[in-house]
Amino acid sequence: MRTKTLARLALMVLALGTTSSVWTSLVDAQNRGWRDSYRSRWGYRTSVMVPAGTPIDVRLDSKISTENQSSGDTWSGTVYRSVMSGGQVAIPAGSPVTGVVMSSVQGTHETRPQIALALRTAVVDGRTLRVNGETEPIVAGSNRAKKVGAIVGGAAVGALLGHAVGDRKGSVIGGLLGGAAGYGATRHALRTMQLKPGTVISFTATQDVVARRY
Repeated sequence: MRTKTLARLALMVLALGTTSSVWTSLVDAQNRGWRDSYRSRWGYRTSVMVPAGTPIDVRLDSKISTENQSSGDTWSGTVYRSVMSGGQVAIPAGSPVTGVVMSSVQGTHETRPQIALALRTAVVDGRTLRVNGETEPIVAGSNRAKKVGAIVGGAAVGALLGHAVGDRKGSVIGGLLGGAAGYGATRHALRTMQLKPGTVISFTATQDVVARRY
């Protein structure tokens, strides 16, 4: 009799354990289904974030010059190389970006021209993202300006005049005339700097950005 009672109790415990396991499985399945439905509805399952401090290299679409651009003007470009995060592509190469000119300063007899740019948006998977990126000002004659290929206006004035004169002596005279012209009738030319189309500028993200969603 006692053996039968123990057997019945064991069966009851087993049944309760099985029921609990089945219930837990059902709840888990329901939760997974809800999450999958939610993710499917909103079109993503995981997010790829670009953390602050990440470098973003951008190729300029058009010329930017201290002679024509001023603070607040907008510019456009494309991502030069894919921005990676956690082994995944966060912002693919070729993604369109926009930014603003933070400062555009003409040079003087004592100072050199310089340009400062900032990154503001990027389009990823059809979504326009707010991307805050900064970079150090590009100063004419600096190593950085030379590295990115910045062009100081007026550098070709002497050569053009020398070519017009035509001989070796004329080239020397032309060079002198070009220098004089640069600081004379067209002296503003020696005080300008431009970034040509295709120039690659490296920005640093100043805020975290959720770039892609799957």
